[in-house]
Amino acid sequence: MLDIIELCDNMLYVESKRWQCNLGHGEPVKLGLILETVALDEDIHDDRFIVEAHIIPQPECIDPEIADEAMAEKDESRAELIRYAYEVYGGVPLNIDAVQPAKASCGFSSFVAESSIGSLRFSSGDEMEVRRFQDQGEAMRFARDFYAVYASVVFGFIDTVLDNPLRVGGTGWDRIRRMAGR
Repeated sequence: MLDIIELCDNMLYVESKRWQCNLGHGEPVKLGLILETVALDEDIHDDRFIVEAHIIPQPECIDPEIADEAMAEKDESRAELIRYAYEVYGGVPLNIDAVQPAKASCGFSSFVAESSIGSLRFSSGDEMEVRRFQDQGEAMRFARDFYAVYASVVFGFIDTVLDNPLRVGGTGWDRIRRMAGR
């Protein structure tokens, strides 16, 4: 069973009781997924919105110090804690199109939303194929109806996802460990 929380007009949070990782000691850390619609700064494409995905600890697994910071900044709601932790501490980036590669247009996702496939080049020089949308609403519908529903596939190989190095240094394991206060 998935729980989906709309954090704001361009951001969803998705979690399942089954999504977790083991840091080698103590209880496993339960994980959630942020799906955020982002407008690209490019003028050359009509389809300028993409969905970025990040893995973070579920609120009950977030370091109590981070939770205290969030309460000092905002109200005490679960949604505000999630949003604060993500916006201040980030998350583990994930290529959400790994659920279904962007070019696999014959799959279910092609029936859910109007989108196109295009390359996105990062400042590091890396390039990745991404699904692009004409407007934020369409991207958010796709995030809710497809990415959220099929995200469990990604958590089936979470160890591999967390093994990847982050651009700021360390790995996904390091980011989750820091956010969980372990």
